[in-house]
Amino acid sequence: MKSEKRFPHLITILTLIGVALYLGRSLYFAHTSLSIGDEGGYLYKGLLYARGDYALFQDYGLWTNKAPLAFLIPGYIQLWFGPGLREGRYFAVFVSMLMLVGLWISANRLGGKKWAAVAVWVCALSVGQVATYSLALSQGLVACLLSWVMVCVVGEHRKQWQLVLGGVLAALMVMTRQNMVFFLPILFWYIFWEYGKRAGLWAMISSLCVFLIFHALYWPNILQLWVQWLPRSLTPFLDQYRLFAITGADIFSISLMSRVQALAIGMRDHFFILCGNAMALILFPPRRSWKDQHRFKTAIFLGITFLVLFAMHAWASLFNNYCVQCFTSYQMFYTVVGMLFVVIVFSNNMQESLVRRVFCMLVLLIFTASVGLSYFQDIGTWALDTISVPLINRIVIQGEMPWVSMGDILAQRWGLGLDLQKRVAASLVGFLIGLLLLGVVRLAHRFYFRKGLSNGISVSQVVITAFLTAGVVIPPAVYAGVYSTSCSTRFLSHYEEAGSSLSDVIPSGNLVYWKGSGRHLALLLYVDDIRLFAPQITAGGGYVVSGERDHLLRFGLFDNSIDAEWRKSADVFILWRGYPNLVISDFEEHEEYQPLPFDMHNLAQCEEELFVYSRLP
Repeated sequence: MKSEKRFPHLITILTLIGVALYLGRSLYFAHTSLSIGDEGGYLYKGLLYARGDYALFQDYGLWTNKAPLAFLIPGYIQLWFGPGLREGRYFAVFVSMLMLVGLWISANRLGGKKWAAVAVWVCALSVGQVATYSLALSQGLVACLLSWVMVCVVGEHRKQWQLVLGGVLAALMVMTRQNMVFFLPILFWYIFWEYGKRAGLWAMISSLCVFLIFHALYWPNILQLWVQWLPRSLTPFLDQYRLFAITGADIFSISLMSRVQALAIGMRDHFFILCGNAMALILFPPRRSWKDQHRFKTAIFLGITFLVLFAMHAWASLFNNYCVQCFTSYQMFYTVVGMLFVVIVFSNNMQESLVRRVFCMLVLLIFTASVGLSYFQDIGTWALDTISVPLINRIVIQGEMPWVSMGDILAQRWGLGLDLQKRVAASLVGFLIGLLLLGVVRLAHRFYFRKGLSNGISVSQVVITAFLTAGVVIPPAVYAGVYSTSCSTRFLSHYEEAGSSLSDVIPSGNLVYWKGSGRHLALLLYVDDIRLFAPQITAGGGYVVSGERDHLLRFGLFDNSIDAEWRKSADVFILWRGYPNLVISDFEEHEEYQPLPFDMHNLAQCEEELFVYSRLP
């Protein structure tokens, strides 16, 4: 309180500095991050849809595996401002800033200016969040819409039009990514519970109207978005919209350790959100201890929402083969909810007891061990060689105290392979650092008690604050110099140069055979007046191992036999050496093809080389 009286605008200044840092880092990542397949797919497919070259969900067109707005929003942005990676990413940064403003408004309502400032700074320091939202991906669009849904529905005395707008925005969010659909019933339930039947009906009806309008526009093929969620035994009449094919994910076997590693990386990248939510759940106060019933209901709503969305996305990534490493990026859809749940619980009177405190400490140590595991490639070998343990049996029997390295113990006594040894050792390092931090904070808290400076702050609060602060600050500090690339801040310019060169070497009207990587896909944004094999324009998703020919083409997919036919009829071939089942030498040594003078210019410093060939007449 004294500092607030002495510096009345300190929190505001700190918040603005956090916003400026967030914006600066967003622009940095927008300029320096390599493109990925999802980004190129959203941008290029979106442009084709916006120009009218293809229609969403049309038969024998592009594979539309996501909800309409994931493509239409970036597509129309390019139609209005020009096609390109720069336009897509600058819009992504703009959307990200809107998300941050909405988050601040809601956090300020629920926890005050201090907690709103904390929310801004957590976002600004989160490398994964800033980097992801700086790309032209659907995560940023969904996070922004979800942030403003929260602005409309949480906080006391929301007006009817705000609740209706919140319902509309929620429907638009689902029409951006269908994986957010379970948010709608939770939202409706909360509005009915908190604001009454009339408000709930208006919000629900307005939301469902938007939802149904989109389905009417793209009926019936839009049903392909939902059939995988519905039991086939109950909906056999929808089989025509189901994909019956063997994909690459079906034949891969993902090890348990890979899944655990993906979880550990996610716990590191979202330490404040995931660990903070765990602490908030453990210390969640009973209903009578809340400052008011509105805050209690809002906390229940936010907590249930986060748990449901977390369970859904954890299952989709960690418990399936399609994209185990997507666990971290999938959290980006709903971190807003996780942040607000932490804010509302931590700004209230948390419920403490000995059992809860012990449980908190154990969970915190599990998180620090997981963070250690996430760095196993960096510290695993060092830990194996450096950490030594005494041989207990020698001490008891011979009275000696010989020390043996952890590597020897894990290899000789436990028979673990080197890779697993590194992971165990790195986890132990994280666990020991957690213990050390726990001891230091406990001593510091005791010192403050003796000096009378604790101001009623419990040891649990101090420990949790210390761990969350360390979890937010340490990861970006560890990797402070890792994110710079040889393209520096001119990556977008290099992409434009390469795209212009590609456009120059492809004759107008030619039929193009595309076998570039997902990182190259955005180069097609700069190429006009070409014809394509539409199913190829999906990074890593258009190709399947096998399936019925007409069924695959109807969905915008293909297999090897279809691919062989396309190769015989194409005029120009754009190739990446790393594409599965593609042999560049077949084009280099065959007289039927000639190389075209495509120059990637400075982009070759960052991206792998593309080869362009034309068929000789």
